Amino acid sequence: MTEVSELFTTSTMTPWQVATMGQGGSTGFKIPEYQRTYDWSEENIDRLMQNIFSGFESMSRNTEESSFTFLGTLILVEEKIKESSFRCQSYSIVDGQQRLTTLTLLACALIERLRIRYNELPKLPANITEWLKNENDDLVYDLNSCVCGQQRSSGRKFHPFPRIVRDLDTRGDSFQSQELNSSIAIFLSKFDEYIQENTVGNTEFEIPDLGKSRDAKNIERNYKILKKFCKHLNDPDWFNEKDCSFLSEDKIFSKGYNGLWKKNQDVPWNESAKGYGAIKKRQETHAYFRTLMIAAYFRDYIAVTTVVTKNETAAFDIFDSLNTTGEPLTALETLKPHVIKNHKNEKYKGSKCEQSFNQIEQNLDEFYPDTNQKQDETKKLIVSFSLYLEGKKIPLNSLSAQRRELLNSFKSSNNSNKFMEALADVSEYRCNFWIPKNINLINKYHQDPKQAGEVKLLSTLLYDMKTTLTIPILSRYWVVGKNEQNFDQFIEVLKALTAFLVLRRAITESTAGIDTCFREIMEEAGQSDKKFGLCIGSSFQNQILDIQTLKNALRNKLQSPKVKFENREDWINLVIDFPIYNNRQPLTRFLLFAATHNTSQDPDELGLLTRDNIQPSDDRKYLTFEKWNSELYKTVEHVAPNSDKSKGWDTKIYNNPRIRNTLGNLVLLPAKENASIGNAPWVKKKIFYKALTDKTLEERKSSIKRAEKKGLEFNKLTKKLINEGERLSMLDRIQDVERWDKDFIEKRTRRIASLAWDQLWPWLNN
Repeated sequence: MTEVSELFTTSTMTPWQVATMGQGGSTGFKIPEYQRTYDWSEENIDRLMQNIFSGFESMSRNTEESSFTFLGTLILVEEKIKESSFRCQSYSIVDGQQRLTTLTLLACALIERLRIRYNELPKLPANITEWLKNENDDLVYDLNSCVCGQQRSSGRKFHPFPRIVRDLDTRGDSFQSQELNSSIAIFLSKFDEYIQENTVGNTEFEIPDLGKSRDAKNIERNYKILKKFCKHLNDPDWFNEKDCSFLSEDKIFSKGYNGLWKKNQDVPWNESAKGYGAIKKRQETHAYFRTLMIAAYFRDYIAVTTVVTKNETAAFDIFDSLNTTGEPLTALETLKPHVIKNHKNEKYKGSKCEQSFNQIEQNLDEFYPDTNQKQDETKKLIVSFSLYLEGKKIPLNSLSAQRRELLNSFKSSNNSNKFMEALADVSEYRCNFWIPKNINLINKYHQDPKQAGEVKLLSTLLYDMKTTLTIPILSRYWVVGKNEQNFDQFIEVLKALTAFLVLRRAITESTAGIDTCFREIMEEAGQSDKKFGLCIGSSFQNQILDIQTLKNALRNKLQSPKVKFENREDWINLVIDFPIYNNRQPLTRFLLFAATHNTSQDPDELGLLTRDNIQPSDDRKYLTFEKWNSELYKTVEHVAPNSDKSKGWDTKIYNNPRIRNTLGNLVLLPAKENASIGNAPWVKKKIFYKALTDKTLEERKSSIKRAEKKGLEFNKLTKKLINEGERLSMLDRIQDVERWDKDFIEKRTRRIASLAWDQLWPWLNN
């Protein structure tokens, strides 16, 4: 009778160890016929690389087991029937072919980039050059072992074979005895030829013709994606775009990376000119050195759990059990045992840590009852908390990176109670201030109705604009306000962040760079004048930034090359030609609210607003949560229609498609009213707007009658809306504009921009 222990063996291996696990390193892997094609998406690859780069960057802070990157399970079955001319051990891949194929392609991309970078090195001291050459040669050899194996053909001669093949391939001990038909086999075989023939190593690998199958297209596409990652290993902007952890220059030479080197005994290992320092002081060597380090990390610190069995039935049983045991554990769930264990002789039961954990779990259970929602919110919470605690970036969709980084942060913290309390604080802020359906919970923290309304309005805008990276900044000041029972500073920060966001997004057509701005506010300052260290710190000793320092930081970031304005007039000039309708609608709505707040009609300019010499009345206070949440001003409507086929409008409006989408051509209407008037000409629309702003029902009916006398007919639905709808004071006197043309739109845009700036800039400058 077979013992359970004989059914399979399990071990944790690096990709290189997997590739060379057979006797003499002569192992091959076959993807069986029943397996699907290779179809990993770019998102899958991004997640894989996020995991790898996160683990690699963590080595600068940690030399323990947590620096490994674990990438799941590989289930293999020893094949009993072999090709006639292939005498090496072959394994059939039951699970993990997507992962193993991608890692093999990554090994190719790393080899190519490593060889090219090596040939770009400047002249260095002889012993350093020799050491680097030895490291480089060893790495290229080991990585290429992941690509192709060697089978003895005769005597001392060996014949290469691709590590991964499919059922339609035949491996052999010579070119005559082998037949490689699959895309992956052809790719790997040709890559090995590239390595053997291209001895200089200064050219890129040319992807061979792999055919037109889905498999072929995906292999070619994904290799190009992986090549881009390897090309951009030294580009921090690329890493930010890909949500990956970048190893900054000041960390390249951290002691935590000493374990990467196999040949370090060949070179004096110190900071002198003869050792590490010779590389460190030469800027042009850093790109190669970082690439070398990542290649070494790939070889030695990426790990997969490898399950090997001779019984295919057992392999499928293992596969099924690993995939039907429920949802993956979140970083929060894997942290809990370590928190409990950390108490040692103290009782966890009743401790502050338990209270904090209970609070977090209660928040998740109450506000995210669905399992998928809870998983999603937990991941988002960890991202917010990592920035809040240490100013660190953690990828959202990488559970393994989140687990590792949260545990590392906990271990490096000197106070488990404060750590868990901080995590609970961020969870509390997210659940009470970031969920639209919970918006009224703000009242329990802000007793003053005016203050509560202000917080609701601005919090809702930030949520609608999807600016989640403001959460760590706001949480920092909110926690202080909660502890001191004074939220004045929190509200100042909320207004400053809102002003920064609105002023920046009002002149930029993408969100590029804005997340970096928010991260740099939180990141440890160090020697960079771009980073401000607002994070609380793992020792919880970081002082909170005073309000003026924070506002100065935000103002400075408005002068970045990506924004390019120096003052009020510059900003207004940029807004005039900016098609803001193409940006998020909440932004357009808020600018119109801010521009109309506390205004009156300009007596000298028909259809325009002013704040000069007026006494603000209650009905002109638009920056309130009640008005923002009202159905009256929910949708953004083009006055001159967005369609250039509309009749009766100034043709100059449509010569430049940006004009019709600028602020001056936009108003706010209820959804039904917006739909009912459609693309009507201005002569009809202005009557419609007047009817919407008339103060009495009699006045509205009178407006409709005057229109009908002029031959302008409104349908029944439009009449019903006019007669039954609430007065839209925001549109007051807009109907007084005689001609709605390009010149007026530009004039109105300038006025709206001016009024919005005057309302928002003091939030950032006082």
